[in-house]
Amino acid sequence: MRVFVRLLRYSLRYRERFLPGLAVAFLVAVLNGLSLNALFPFFEALGDKSEEFALPFSRAERNIVKKTMVKTVTRVPGSEANQTLPVRADLEATWKEYLGLADARKTVKIDRTRAQALLSIFPAHPQGITDLEQLQLRYVVYWKLRLNANGFKPIEVVYWALFILIPLVALRLALQLVTVRLIAKAGYRAVRDIRAQLYSKVQELPLTFFYRQKSGVIVSRMINDAEVVAAVISSNLRDAITNIFIVITHFFLLAYYNYQLLLVSIVAVPLMLSPVTLFSRKITKSTGKSQEYLADLNALLKEAISGVRVIRSFAMEGYETEQFRHANQKLYWRTFKQQFYLRASPNLVELTSALVVIGILGLGAFFLDPTDFTGGQFIVFLVILLSLIRPIIQLSGMVGKIQQGAEAGRRIFEILDRPRDILEPKQPALLRPLRKHIEFKNISFEYPETDRRVLDGVNLTVEAGQTVALVGESGSGKSTFMDLMARFFDPTEGSIKIDGVDIKQFRIQDHRSRIGIVQQETFLFHGTVRENIAYGRPDISIREIMKAARLAHAHDFIKQLPGKYDAMIGERGLNLSGGQRQRISIARALLRDPEILILDEATSALDTQGERLVQHALERLFRNRTVFVIAHRLSTIEKADLIVVLSGGKIVDMGKHADLMQKGGLYARLQEISREAVPEARSA
Repeated sequence: MRVFVRLLRYSLRYRERFLPGLAVAFLVAVLNGLSLNALFPFFEALGDKSEEFALPFSRAERNIVKKTMVKTVTRVPGSEANQTLPVRADLEATWKEYLGLADARKTVKIDRTRAQALLSIFPAHPQGITDLEQLQLRYVVYWKLRLNANGFKPIEVVYWALFILIPLVALRLALQLVTVRLIAKAGYRAVRDIRAQLYSKVQELPLTFFYRQKSGVIVSRMINDAEVVAAVISSNLRDAITNIFIVITHFFLLAYYNYQLLLVSIVAVPLMLSPVTLFSRKITKSTGKSQEYLADLNALLKEAISGVRVIRSFAMEGYETEQFRHANQKLYWRTFKQQFYLRASPNLVELTSALVVIGILGLGAFFLDPTDFTGGQFIVFLVILLSLIRPIIQLSGMVGKIQQGAEAGRRIFEILDRPRDILEPKQPALLRPLRKHIEFKNISFEYPETDRRVLDGVNLTVEAGQTVALVGESGSGKSTFMDLMARFFDPTEGSIKIDGVDIKQFRIQDHRSRIGIVQQETFLFHGTVRENIAYGRPDISIREIMKAARLAHAHDFIKQLPGKYDAMIGERGLNLSGGQRQRISIARALLRDPEILILDEATSALDTQGERLVQHALERLFRNRTVFVIAHRLSTIEKADLIVVLSGGKIVDMGKHADLMQKGGLYARLQEISREAVPEARSA
């Protein structure tokens, strides 16, 4: 329930819509009660063969009048004050005679002439009665007298009741649409905010979260779970609020007609709602499981689409189909159980409600009375009671939907409540161009929720404009070292300073804006070549885009594409070869014109000729930038100003190519392995 209340707070952000929506929903309930109450004279008039129609007065109504007969407040002529004067004897006799006060057991109906006489002496300021009795006197006794004073024929009362009923029902339906616009719209705006907050949070989550979590599961929480929440706090919530008001207002109506019969009905309410308790736990469990299975199915489907080339190359179509069939079967069965429980609970409520109504019909004969509980009143009581069954059934179903929404909300808040690992500085430092050096001081790093130290006490100073190559075995910490430079993570220990200022003191966006990265795994968006190269700079001219493409040696193959720079390259750039994707990625980084350039295996997907062309372009660009290069092909970094050799998360050597080769350490062994691998690759 706490989760559901938290979800509701999102709707209450739009209280200028939500609160008026509550008022309108209450008005809908009142109008529904009035429309049902209008049936009272209708049922009383049905079958009445008298010349004039007259509504009876109950004992309670006559007792109220009896109290007001003793004293009444009358304005004295020529005086501004009200005085309490005795009722005239002849008028008192009129009240007694026509209200049947002499015989309380008598069925009292007042004809047209007598009703008009009673209206003429109706007390303007009655005293000696309670506030509730005053309301009953003004809004029940008075209007009964007014109706009787008109002297309608019974058939005219039937038609008038129907005539009044039509605008009441039309107005109620119109106001129901208003509640949709107010309450439901506030709910959908709330879900819009939740989705936006989820998306923003996903952009802030630690990278390790994405390493451990399937992307399909994350997408499922943003789409499917949010959709469940949307239904619950919008249209379902609107119906629930209206139904609650209907139940409350109609219970007052039932109490007015016969509170004893109402008490019997209230005792039966736990019987009516017992299926809700029976199925609530099953609904919660099934909802959680079905959402998990749906997320797993989304993740499986996304992996199958992304890895379609690998699946086909290993002839694993049958295996993947069986995996999907199994996940789909689990989702089908759990979803069916969830829907079965959601439907079974209201249906059983309807069954128990029908049993209660049958019992009320039997008890009605016991309570029928020609004075206090007429046949017309009993029928209206029964109609109002029947009209409450549907709201009660819907409210019972709402319990399951609330549990459904709470479970989906819990999964959403699991993401929203995750703490950020990279924090913005409270007072960010001013970003200035790199002039002196970048200093890595005693850097150590462990991935969150692990105890393996990836980097251990690394110290390195890189001068502005230098080209630094990072080499080492796989897992030595090269890519992690650069992830720290880009603040994808913060060091567990130590600091990284640019011209003496810790990079944590810069705004994250400002710091990353000075860095260009070409990663080993090239990612291109579904769109045109132009959009991918100009990513992050939509206002850039085509001339500058083409210049960057030429520098990355991508211009020639782009011109051969249908549509050239406006050619669609497909999701993840699958319409292009690996080398072509890599060159577009390099062009994208070059267009950014960064101060610091990070190339993480940037030429790994290029053939020998393509690598030579791109390497030639990069060498010219290195002169004006501080560059970090990670490469397994060590021939590509021999001209670097500084080569840093990493092993086991530590720097084991550094220097220029010639010096390191002369030392004959790890770098020399890696060079030897690299040179042996290249001829084999070429011969293959």
